Amino acid sequence: MATDSGRDVGSDDDVGVALERDELYTVIRTAVRDALLDVLGTVLLLGLALLFVATGARVLADPSSGGTALGVGGILVGFGIAASALGLGPSIRE
Repeated sequence: MATDSGRDVGSDDDVGVALERDELYTVIRTAVRDALLDVLGTVLLLGLALLFVATGARVLADPSSGGTALGVGGILVGFGIAASALGLGPSIRE
């Protein structure tokens, strides 16, 4: 049987088909692993951003600490990390 590319496709026992399946498996496995690592990295970066925002908000909410600049700075860093993790700003991963 001929395919659109003009190659003959034999049975499943054919060495060429087995090699193509092995290559396809490797490509798909690598792509899935990369995608999962990207998702994990994004979740971790968003968690770090949430930590910075929460800490900055806590410093801002405590009037006795007097760390307004520190609180605002923490919030801005948190928003910057979140924007980078979501692809809205420059990437910190590369």
